[in-house]
Amino acid sequence: MSLSLELRGFDEFRRFLKDFGSRVKLAMEDAAEESSRLIAQKARSIAPRRTGRLRDSIRPSGFMIEVRVPYAAHVEFGTRRMEAQPFLRPAISENIGKVRNIFRTKIEDELRSGLR
Repeated sequence: MSLSLELRGFDEFRRFLKDFGSRVKLAMEDAAEESSRLIAQKARSIAPRRTGRLRDSIRPSGFMIEVRVPYAAHVEFGTRRMEAQPFLRPAISENIGKVRNIFRTKIEDELRSGLR
């Protein structure tokens, strides 16, 4: 009595695993950039508009969102003399589900493309 085992596609699977880390890293970077664009767009839409400088300074920057006016933190968190008018935290809260979906979709797409 003999037993034989044939593994088909093992070499392709090994190549997939070898490249998987770098491909997932790229997918995560894409997801982070797409997510930051989404959040920045929402933050611009809800930022207080006195002169428009605050709103116009909100930009996605890779994994982050930059707000390039010196008083942005005062508007977001308030001061002793000024009530907070949050724009960034609500933008994140409103889009957290979409951000999760973006990351999940990018990673799932990478998995599917590697298994074809």
